[in-house]
Amino acid sequence: MVDRILSTGALEKILEETLGALEDGRNQIYEVAETARQERDRTEETLNGVRQEMDQAIYDVEYLSRQFTLARQRLYNVSKDYDDYTEDEKRRAYEEANRLREQLALAREREQSLRVRRDSLEQTFAKLQEIVEKAERLVSQVGVALNYLAGNLQDVDKEIKNIQIREQLGQEILKGQEHERKRMAGALHDGPVQDLANVIVQIEICERLYDTGRQTEARESFGGLKSIVQNSMKDMRRIIYDLNPMTLEDLGLVATVKNLLEELEKTSGIKTYLNVLGDEKRLESNIELNLFRTIQEALNNSRKHAKPETIEVTFEYLAHQVNVEVKDDGIGFSLEKAQHKIGSGKHFGLLSMQNRIKIIGGTLRIAAEPGKGTRILLKTPFGGT
Repeated sequence: MVDRILSTGALEKILEETLGALEDGRNQIYEVAETARQERDRTEETLNGVRQEMDQAIYDVEYLSRQFTLARQRLYNVSKDYDDYTEDEKRRAYEEANRLREQLALAREREQSLRVRRDSLEQTFAKLQEIVEKAERLVSQVGVALNYLAGNLQDVDKEIKNIQIREQLGQEILKGQEHERKRMAGALHDGPVQDLANVIVQIEICERLYDTGRQTEARESFGGLKSIVQNSMKDMRRIIYDLNPMTLEDLGLVATVKNLLEELEKTSGIKTYLNVLGDEKRLESNIELNLFRTIQEALNNSRKHAKPETIEVTFEYLAHQVNVEVKDDGIGFSLEKAQHKIGSGKHFGLLSMQNRIKIIGGTLRIAAEPGKGTRILLKTPFGGT
């Protein structure tokens, strides 16, 4: 069996399709509700018309019933006093009673038919009204659910984007590690390895000089050999310091940053300042290392991009928190564009700084404007001593 792992792009597509399906479902429910509402309105209009006809039919039945009662009374009187009426009067009395009986029968039949139709329309209207109310509630409930799910899915989408950024950051870190390995290999090859090769050659020369009795020249060669070894030791110390600044464990964060600033000032000509407010406290090694790497990254960014004349680092030690400010007077940058790059995972330097500070439970804030320099503020809590 082969396990299939969805990529973040596929997950993002699924979320978009899910939201689209939910939105389509809500629209379809709304269409059903609207159709039911229109049908209800038409039924109500027809029902009102039937009710009006019903009222008229009831009136006609009542009127014809009274007229028929009178006609029957007249016919009774004619039959009772038969000899007192003419044949024509007898005939008219009979015809009038017969006509009213037929009209009353038709009126009652119409009333009954309208009553059946009215009852049917009332039932239909009640059902349609119930459908409309249920559909409207459903539309409202689906809307609430959709908004809720959309919010959750947006959170998921945001998390997926964060995963994508972390994936990109991981790839960039791997590239950076590979680049660092190549750089270190080059530094070792061009520095200590060449020096060691030169030492071997110089030793062989010294051996030949001693073998031929030229001790003075051999001694001079040993002096050059000593210089080569000293330079090689300096290169090795520099490489080791880049990999793991030993002064961080031995002397602490402030002293290590001080050395870093002195080296930066020596190699770049940028004027540097170091301020310490409060009494320095030794922190957990993980906290000190991540703070140092973040400060180092901030100084590298300033040196490479900001073109500053001065850089100032300030430590503020509080009871259970250390604040670090890295400030330069360089060209600055657009914070909005930088945030966009961070959000898209393209500014790996700043993203790496944020992740380092986040790992140790701290916060990082950047203040920058074009032409007004850059200020980076780190706040990190610690347990205290």
